[in-house]
Amino acid sequence: MRALGIDIGEDSIKIAEVVQNKKSVYVTAVYEKKLSQQVTAHDREIEAIEYVRSIAPKLDFGSARVVMALKQDKVTVRKKQFPFADRLKILKSLSFEMEEDIPFDPDLCLFDAKTILTEGLSAHVLAVAAPKTHIEKSLSLAKDFGVEPYTLTVDGIAFSNLLEAWDQAPPQYPTAQGPLSFNPDEDVPDAEETEGGTKLGSPITVTLNIGHKKTLLLAQIEGRLVFVRSLMWGSDYIIQEFVRKFQLPYLDAQRMLQNEAALLLSKSNQDFETANTASTIEKSMRDLVRDLQMSFLELQSEFHGEIKNVYLTGGLSLLPNVGSFLTQHLEVACNPVSVLDHLIDQGSIQTNNIPLEAVKSRFATAVGIAIEAFKKPKNPALQFMKGEFVAENNRLKQFWTDWGLAVKTAAAAVIVFFIWGSFRESMTTTLAEKGDEALSTQAKNVARLPRKQANEKGVKRYISENKKRAQEFKLLSQVASMNSALDVLKKISEVSPDKSQSKIDITQLQISDDNVKIVGYANSPREVTLLNQRLSTMALNKKVLEETPTLPSQPNRVAFSLSLKTDRGLLK
Repeated sequence: MRALGIDIGEDSIKIAEVVQNKKSVYVTAVYEKKLSQQVTAHDREIEAIEYVRSIAPKLDFGSARVVMALKQDKVTVRKKQFPFADRLKILKSLSFEMEEDIPFDPDLCLFDAKTILTEGLSAHVLAVAAPKTHIEKSLSLAKDFGVEPYTLTVDGIAFSNLLEAWDQAPPQYPTAQGPLSFNPDEDVPDAEETEGGTKLGSPITVTLNIGHKKTLLLAQIEGRLVFVRSLMWGSDYIIQEFVRKFQLPYLDAQRMLQNEAALLLSKSNQDFETANTASTIEKSMRDLVRDLQMSFLELQSEFHGEIKNVYLTGGLSLLPNVGSFLTQHLEVACNPVSVLDHLIDQGSIQTNNIPLEAVKSRFATAVGIAIEAFKKPKNPALQFMKGEFVAENNRLKQFWTDWGLAVKTAAAAVIVFFIWGSFRESMTTTLAEKGDEALSTQAKNVARLPRKQANEKGVKRYISENKKRAQEFKLLSQVASMNSALDVLKKISEVSPDKSQSKIDITQLQISDDNVKIVGYANSPREVTLLNQRLSTMALNKKVLEETPTLPSQPNRVAFSLSLKTDRGLLK
């Protein structure tokens, strides 16, 4: 199975091609298009559309599941606990449960939820509310791309696919003993205590995906996503500071951050330019530190835990010493990490001239979005293409456009056929009844058949008998005026030569219908010729055939065999 994750950012549009082969998932190709920065958002959108359309033949959208995502800052996410674990019941209750927690009109939103874990009959979920206007805009953009999304998810929650076991069902606990049901009054063996004696819940792991203008903050407890937020800070703040302070064009400032800038662990023995650049970056990152400190306080308060580790990814995670800087200010171990190492085979991935380290740091969100296409019902993906936004089957629409007229014609023909068949059956039945009635009447009036025989079988017998009788009458009429064999014999005798002319002895005379055959002996061939001439006067065609006689030879005698056709008055 093949999936394409499309991540549309402020700085670039990224597309990750991910393939699932049995139980293994790996990235096969990545594509990126840098977007212009000194233009409006609408112009950047047009650039993205043109780029996707230009590489559409290479991507082959028709054979892949295409996944797009709403931005995390465009939706509202709240952790909720329900007294039941049935997903359908949870989805039906979300609108009511989140009514007081979202800054939108619930009637103008669609809701979905990601299950964190279940405890007995109850469930902890991350409830998501997405305004319909943002959903509509994303689907409109997909239409401009020329793609049919398989799923419309949220990029922050999709990123968590790289941090947890997305192909497994959420953890199940028999009772309220899960990591999210911490009670400080209970004696929990795994709970830690602070210096003041306050018990803490499960340790919290934070992952930061630092983007161009926003940073995704994801918190996990025991490997499950429990909190996600979009911080309004990104590497663009540093670039803008470079532009303002060093009077550089935007692209030069961006290139300077990527290739030359660095944070310093110590400013001693550093030249002025390097130190000045480092201080500029530190100044810009103070806003990020402040937002992170506020978010950490909220996390610790809500989940009664302590943040143990912070992992960094995104383009800015490649900045030298960024982990050390954040560790110093947040007082938590912060380390850059690559969340794509287990999904990328350096020898098989098509990077399209993008450095491999950049792929690992910048394409995490796109890969996480693509993985949403592989998720099963036991741990389903978020889906905002529902309700009024259910995906239309464009293939069916195209088929109807191409073959609609033929289908309509065929349907009309079938309807006409059934109507004609019904009418024909009705008419046949009526005609059969009238025919039987007429047959019975005529059998009584014409054939004078009794009532029991006045039916089809009786009429057929009557007709058969009368046909046979008519045939007999015909044969009788043919022989009624026929000349008898004696008449033929008399005529032969009349035309034959007298005894003074020839002496002929006839041994055999055959008369069959109009065929006459005479066999006998004569004294000489002359006498046979004379007989032939006399018989020709009574032949129909004036011809008498001489055949080879089969009589035995006699001394001084000539055997002959003559045949002819004569008129006997037969009726043809």
